[in-house]
Amino acid sequence: MDNYALLGVSVVFVLAGVFGVSAIDVFTPAEVFVENGTTATLSCSFKSREEISSSASVTWSFLQEGDMGTPTSIFYYSGGKSFPGSVPQFKSRVEWAGDMNKKDASIRVTQMQFKDNGTFSCDVKNPPDISGQMSIIKVRVVPSEVKVGVTSRSVRNKSVFCAGGGIFLCAVFTMWRQ
Repeated sequence: MDNYALLGVSVVFVLAGVFGVSAIDVFTPAEVFVENGTTATLSCSFKSREEISSSASVTWSFLQEGDMGTPTSIFYYSGGKSFPGSVPQFKSRVEWAGDMNKKDASIRVTQMQFKDNGTFSCDVKNPPDISGQMSIIKVRVVPSEVKVGVTSRSVRNKSVFCAGGGIFLCAVFTMWRQ
């Protein structure tokens, strides 16, 4: 009886190898810092043992920081077409930035806001490569910093160079003519 059970399990594993599903590997950066009000490209790439099929799909989901619920789909891509999610927070702000033939499943999110802080997940399926883990990115939206300004002017053989980011420093250089 034990020999028959072992033979049955072996046949299942052989059939799964011949007809079954393959694993797909999905990769994203662990964490991304994005300046408030800017456009963020959320990178996602994948490795598939199969040629990219017309049935390949990408699902991007979001879970707001501090939320313990289930992530909500914000974007879906399949068959060369984009389908935005129904989350009002991301309405008209998410666009496809990838190229499935290059194994790139990235998206762009415009006008990043502080309420976009949280976890974004990228899940790719390329039948029969459908099993595997989605990859997650922790996104942190940070305040826009004071821009560092640099100016340079020449006045009567003297150059004035100023740079600053809140506090301005200036240096005066005398130009020597020979």
